Amino acid sequence: MNTIFVGDRVADVARSLGCYPKAMVGGQVPMIETEYPFVCQLDCVLCIMGAKRKMLLNAYRKMDIDYVVLERTGGDPDPSGMAAELEAEGLAVRVLDFTRGLEHAIAEAGGIFGREKEAVKVAAEYGRQLEAAQANLPRPGKRVLVLLGISRPGAGAQERYLLAETPGGFVDTALLAPLGCENVAGPLLSPTEETVMGGIQLLREFKGLEEANPDAIALTGDPLVGLLALRDFAREHPGQAARIPALRDHAVYALPHCCDANPMSYPHSLALWGQALAG
Repeated sequence: MNTIFVGDRVADVARSLGCYPKAMVGGQVPMIETEYPFVCQLDCVLCIMGAKRKMLLNAYRKMDIDYVVLERTGGDPDPSGMAAELEAEGLAVRVLDFTRGLEHAIAEAGGIFGREKEAVKVAAEYGRQLEAAQANLPRPGKRVLVLLGISRPGAGAQERYLLAETPGGFVDTALLAPLGCENVAGPLLSPTEETVMGGIQLLREFKGLEEANPDAIALTGDPLVGLLALRDFAREHPGQAARIPALRDHAVYALPHCCDANPMSYPHSLALWGQALAG
């Protein structure tokens, strides 16, 4: 479609309706590049809402875009806050509201993209999937460490980053709490490292694993990043590794990354996490 999406939720809901933009602004960089390789990636949401606003304006005019779709989150950042400014610059703007629930956003997206009938079906199917996932949800009550791996090609080598989902973040609320599980990442976290994107922190050093003592380890994003870190830990500290239940019992699982930027995949993610952690 001859549009620019600003916000990951917009792209996620639009994709469920079979709609893709010519260009987009997302926050899940660089992971978003693997999901939309054919879409022009302008930059991250925070950058476009800040010092790089001209990039959006220039792309709109250069690509001869029909309209921009901004997501309304009701939080921070909230791309819809740019609506008046963009309209004053001559851009056609439409706002997709996520503050009234996902089903409302799906219906509103159907209207924006001319997919009203498809939106009714998608919303109904989402509701059925969520109900099924919640109805069969186990309560394993385990101590869980959740690691997010991000990788991208670098200059002659693969750039790899390992991050931890912090206690109290989105993963706790959406996945671990419903499963009766506890996030034990605390000992691995640094008091000086910034927590970003709904509760994740970059691990510059892989320490504190024995103190965390997880029953299970969930690897999301690129699981190879986490597997390599765990391999190195086991090689360097074989005694400690043998005492950690998750490593001793081979309870290390590659699971889908779950965040509020990808709401449509939540029922499927919840079901898979439940199946893995119940093992």
